[in-house]
Amino acid sequence: MLTYPKFRLEPEERIELLADYLPFCAIVELSERCPQACRDSKDQIFLDLAHSGTADVLVTGDKDLLELNARTAFRIQSPESYRTEVERRGD
Repeated sequence: MLTYPKFRLEPEERIELLADYLPFCAIVELSERCPQACRDSKDQIFLDLAHSGTADVLVTGDKDLLELNARTAFRIQSPESYRTEVERRGD
Protein backbone atom coordinates (compact mmCIF):
# COMPACT_ATOMS: atom_id res chain seq x y z
CA MET A 1 0.00 0.00 0.00
CA LEU A 2 2.88 2.36 0.58
CA THR A 3 3.58 2.03 -3.14
CA TYR A 4 0.26 3.68 -3.99
CA PRO A 5 0.86 6.77 -6.14
CA LYS A 6 -1.21 8.94 -3.77
CA PHE A 7 1.52 8.60 -1.11
CA ARG A 8 4.30 9.72 -3.47
CA LEU A 9 6.95 7.87 -1.46
CA GLU A 10 10.35 6.95 -2.82
CA PRO A 11 11.64 3.45 -2.00
CA GLU A 12 13.97 4.82 0.68
CA GLU A 13 11.11 6.73 2.30
CA ARG A 14 8.94 3.59 2.37
CA ILE A 15 11.71 1.64 4.10
CA GLU A 16 12.22 4.39 6.67
CA LEU A 17 8.49 4.65 7.36
CA LEU A 18 8.19 0.88 7.82
CA ALA A 19 11.20 0.83 10.16
CA ASP A 20 9.49 3.44 12.35
CA TYR A 21 6.11 1.69 12.21
CA LEU A 22 6.90 -2.02 12.59
CA PRO A 23 7.87 -1.94 16.30
CA PHE A 24 4.26 -0.99 17.06
CA CYS A 25 2.77 -3.86 15.03
CA ALA A 26 1.60 -7.32 16.00
CA ILE A 27 1.36 -10.32 13.72
CA VAL A 28 -2.24 -11.43 13.27
CA GLU A 29 -3.01 -14.88 11.97
CA LEU A 30 -5.96 -14.84 9.63
CA SER A 31 -8.13 -17.34 11.47
CA GLU A 32 -11.69 -16.24 10.72
CA ARG A 33 -13.60 -14.43 8.04
CA CYS A 34 -15.45 -11.34 9.23
CA PRO A 35 -19.21 -12.00 9.20
CA GLN A 36 -19.69 -8.67 7.43
CA ALA A 37 -18.77 -8.70 3.74
CA CYS A 38 -17.31 -5.69 1.98
CA ARG A 39 -18.69 -4.52 -1.34
CA ASP A 40 -15.12 -4.39 -2.72
CA SER A 41 -13.70 -7.91 -2.42
CA LYS A 42 -10.14 -6.52 -2.40
CA ASP A 43 -10.91 -4.82 0.92
CA GLN A 44 -12.30 -7.94 2.63
CA ILE A 45 -8.84 -8.91 3.89
CA PHE A 46 -8.78 -5.80 6.12
CA LEU A 47 -12.11 -6.74 7.70
CA ASP A 48 -10.96 -10.33 8.14
CA LEU A 49 -7.69 -9.28 9.79
CA ALA A 50 -9.43 -6.83 12.13
CA HIS A 51 -11.94 -9.53 13.05
CA SER A 52 -9.31 -12.26 13.53
CA GLY A 53 -7.14 -9.92 15.60
CA THR A 54 -10.08 -8.75 17.72
CA ALA A 55 -9.26 -5.14 16.84
CA ASP A 56 -10.95 -2.29 18.64
CA VAL A 57 -10.83 -0.08 15.57
CA LEU A 58 -9.96 -0.30 11.88
CA VAL A 59 -8.60 3.02 10.62
CA THR A 60 -9.12 3.53 6.90
CA GLY A 61 -9.81 6.10 4.26
CA ASP A 62 -11.63 3.55 2.10
CA LYS A 63 -15.26 4.53 1.58
CA ASP A 64 -16.49 0.95 1.15
CA LEU A 65 -15.02 0.00 4.53
CA LEU A 66 -16.17 3.19 6.26
CA GLU A 67 -19.75 2.44 5.22
CA LEU A 68 -19.60 -0.73 7.34
CA ASN A 69 -19.04 1.11 10.63
CA ALA A 70 -21.47 -0.06 13.33
CA ARG A 71 -21.99 -3.36 11.48
CA THR A 72 -18.86 -5.04 12.87
CA ALA A 73 -17.62 -5.94 16.33
CA PHE A 74 -14.92 -3.27 15.89
CA ARG A 75 -15.27 0.41 15.00
CA ILE A 76 -14.28 1.61 11.54
CA GLN A 77 -13.03 5.19 11.48
CA SER A 78 -11.39 7.58 9.07
CA PRO A 79 -7.85 8.69 9.93
CA GLU A 80 -9.16 12.18 10.69
CA SER A 81 -11.83 10.91 13.07
CA TYR A 82 -9.41 8.58 14.84
CA ARG A 83 -6.76 11.31 15.19
CA THR A 84 -9.35 13.66 16.71
CA GLU A 85 -10.39 10.95 19.17
CA VAL A 86 -6.80 10.23 20.22
CA GLU A 87 -6.02 13.92 20.63
CA ARG A 88 -9.10 14.35 22.84
CA ARG A 89 -8.01 11.45 25.05
CA GLY A 90 -4.45 12.73 25.20
CA ASP A 91 -2.83 9.45 24.03
